[in-house]
Order: sequence, then C-alpha cells, then structure tokens
Amino acid sequence: MNLVKLNDTISMYPEPALGSVDENIRYMALTVDYSTLNNKIKYGLARQITKSVGDIDKPGFVDESKLIVVKSGDLLKWEKDSDLKINGIEKIIDKLSKKDRYFIGLEDPDIWIDEKTNIKHIYFTIAFKYKEQKGHKLYLGHAQGKELISLSATKPVIENNKEIAISPIKNKNFRYILTESWTNKSEEGIGLLKAKDMDKDWKFIGLALKPKEEDFSWCSKYASPCKLIDSSYTNIKDNLLSICTGHAQRQIKNGVEYRGDFLPGLFLFNPKTGEIPWIDSEYWFKDPDARIITFASDFIKISEEKGILYCHINDGFVRAYEVNLKELGKYVKEKFNSN
Repeated sequence: MNLVKLNDTISMYPEPALGSVDENIRYMALTVDYSTLNNKIKYGLARQITKSVGDIDKPGFVDESKLIVVKSGDLLKWEKDSDLKINGIEKIIDKLSKKDRYFIGLEDPDIWIDEKTNIKHIYFTIAFKYKEQKGHKLYLGHAQGKELISLSATKPVIENNKEIAISPIKNKNFRYILTESWTNKSEEGIGLLKAKDMDKDWKFIGLALKPKEEDFSWCSKYASPCKLIDSSYTNIKDNLLSICTGHAQRQIKNGVEYRGDFLPGLFLFNPKTGEIPWIDSEYWFKDPDARIITFASDFIKISEEKGILYCHINDGFVRAYEVNLKELGKYVKEKFNSN
C-alpha cells in the first residue's frame, strides 16, 4: 500500500483502515489488543455509530453508538468481527440512568493488559444526554476478562473523564493516568488521575494541561490524550512522549457557529511527577481529507524505527499512519531544547 508523506515524521495510508470515506457506516476510536500482535489475525475494539442527530460540523450534534470487535491480518485493514458483549453492562447502565437523561451508547474504548495476570482491562465512555438541557453526563466504564469474548462489567472507575492514556511506568503504589477531563465545569483539559487499582476508584488530582492557558491555537479549546509511549529515542530523560488531539476554538461564519479543527499534537509527560514539561506550539500534522476532525485513538510501536498511529477522520472512518520514530525523536528533541 502506497504511503503519502505528510511531513518528515509521519506518512498516511490513503485507503481507510476501517470503514470507508463515504461514511455509509461510521466507525471511530480503533484500539488494538496488543496480546494478539504476533498472531496471524489481530484483534481490537472500535466504536460504531448507530444513529446521528444534527450536523457534525456544528456544536450540539448527537451520535448514538455501540462497541464492536474488529480484526485484521496486517494492522492496516480492519473489519468488523462482531458486536462487543460485556456481561452485566445492562445492570450498570440501568443503575446510572436517571429521569433527566437518556443513554446514548458506549464510546471510545481503550485496552490495557496487566502483564502479571494477563487480564484485559477495557475502559470506555458510558454516555448520557440530558433531556431538557445542554450537555452530557459521562462515566468511565470498566470491564475485564481473559479474552475480549469473556468480559464482565464492574462499576465505573470515575465520572466526567474519558479517553485515557495510562502511564506504562508504575510509581510506588499507584499509576498516573491522563484523561480528557470534564470534571471542572468552567474548563476542560487533560486531567491527571491516580489509580491504585486498575479496576476501581480512580482519583482526580487536577488538570495537568489547561489548554486555554497555553495560548496555542491548535489546542486552545481542549485537548484529549491518545497514548503515552517510551520516548528513549528522543534522549529526553524521565519523560514519556504523548500523542494527543487538540481542539481549536469555535468559529463564527455568517452568524453560524462551527466547531474548530481537531488536530493531533505532541507533548511530554513525566510519569514520576505527573507534570507536563513541554507541549508543542504547533499541531503535528493535518490529514488532507479532514474537514474538521482528525482524532488520534491508538499507537503501536512496530520496531525501533517505526510505529503505526490510528486516527478517525470526520468521525466517519479510521485511517492508519506510519510514524518514523527516528525523525520524530529528532523533531521533539529540537523543539524541546529550543524552549
């Protein structure tokens, strides 16, 4: 499959990895089951849109969705295998349901595997839409099991946080986790959480990144973390490289409000202190087919030189990108040292 170079660090595969450009069936938020990478058939999870109300380019539209199991032979072309079944999830949803809201679906899955037990932990947004007012009520749902076909739900690990990035480095008795946080009503940003147990009672510490204070146009509305990865190739001590999605401020055109661009970007995270010592002043790349949205959902390190990034475009299909880790390391190091 031919690659299209976007810059020195990243190239895109033009053919969608999941779904199609015409968006007859819309797919988002692909995440990979890392335990299957060496298998002939690889598996993962994704979000399938089942119903939409409104205009995707404008604030206020609503998607209803479900989670699905997807499979691939080469990591570049994925297809739906089945709907994801989670034992006990209906009871969890019923318990969270209130008279002032309605359930719109499960969204944006992430997979984390405990290396000691090989238990797969699945995290996902349980989303409700308020009936009589603007806004949503969000819970970070959790399920676990040995395989994707044998998952059991537990109660949510936290409210008003979603789309997580789990630190691969554990501190003394906890692990830091970054999220897209809606905990502070007056401002959204990248939240810093502590987890002593990966299946319950995560604690919100505060906002590790406040986009409105950064004054960078690509993430001036809010930012959402995608992945925390080893950044040893950058030679920047004690930090992990994070891929995230930024959201630019909304625009007014002819009296109509439109959502700003969603653009992937980069920052560094210290997994010992919970601090973000650097965020790029510019977005990383822009997909040529994106009207407003390029939302990063997962990253796989294939070798010391190469990785694959997955993003969903226009909330409609998933695209794969090849990342040149050597060039990316040079880029981050130069930008970090120039600050």
